[in-house]
Amino acid sequence: MVRIAMLACLLVATTSCRSKYQPQTVEVVDPGPPLRVLPTMRVLDPGMTPRVPLRYRVEPGQTEVLYLELARARAMQAGDQGGQSGIPPVQLEVKMGPASPTPQGYIHHPIQITQVRISEMADQMSPAERERMETMLAPLLQVQGWSEMDIQGRIRRGEFRGMEDVPPTLRTMLGNIRSALLTVPFPDQPLGVRARWEVERKVQFSGVWVEQVVTYHIEKMEGEQVELQISARQTASPQSLGNARLEAYQASIMGSAVVRLEHFTPFSEAEATSQMRIKSQTPTGPQLVRVETRTIVRLYPEEAAKEFGAAEPPEQPEQPADPEDAKVITDPSKQKLKWQ
Repeated sequence: MVRIAMLACLLVATTSCRSKYQPQTVEVVDPGPPLRVLPTMRVLDPGMTPRVPLRYRVEPGQTEVLYLELARARAMQAGDQGGQSGIPPVQLEVKMGPASPTPQGYIHHPIQITQVRISEMADQMSPAERERMETMLAPLLQVQGWSEMDIQGRIRRGEFRGMEDVPPTLRTMLGNIRSALLTVPFPDQPLGVRARWEVERKVQFSGVWVEQVVTYHIEKMEGEQVELQISARQTASPQSLGNARLEAYQASIMGSAVVRLEHFTPFSEAEATSQMRIKSQTPTGPQLVRVETRTIVRLYPEEAAKEFGAAEPPEQPEQPADPEDAKVITDPSKQKLKWQ
């Protein structure tokens, strides 16, 4: 009887505790996009001695303005028909930062395109052509997002909004710039002058999966500054492309960069050429389309505009540019590219 009484008292006490102490809820913080699979990096030659580990040292709160200038010419052949098109020199003004450290030790920074300008070549366009050009470029002003890179310059996370309204050709160009020129990733081991390494990754541009290999070659190292030559090659296997099929694709990029380890972005310039064959279905049957493209790119930070050969940068707007506010303008004095 005593045991039964004790058991009954224990049961009552347990029930009382349950009613007195309610279960607590735990708030789970959204971790954001998953970590990206790091590209494969191979050191081909560590270079001459002395060798040092190359690491970025961007200060918390740092903000930078980057000028990205590009121009493109394209030739297309479909059966007996052919034609040429292009994008006259275009300048994008990109704000990066402020930088903030993450618990993982990465460098987090917002990214936003704040201005778009087209060169004096736009004066040669008809009003209809000019309107089409501005309509094509205006969605760039809605592109914004953020990126996280580690101290070796490898992008670990990132998210962008507004890219869905940007034409596929522009998306591809921006993707190439971001993966090959915008940030130089450094390997684990120390490097010296004449060091060479490869970065291999699979990237997707406008729905096409591309194998990309970028080779970096150090020409000079001085303090926090590293001068490099950059070359890249891209290939794609046959695959579906919307209602058509990509039969072949190859591209090459040749350029140079000056990396400043205390900043997000380098000085860089490059020229890219690509060839592509697409098979599409037409009312008269399958048709093979050949496309050849040449692109010129320059990137330089605002504070180095004079040194890089550009004119005085414009004053920063207090609010981000809006495509409805006539911010797509012709301003040749702000650009270096003059492409005939």
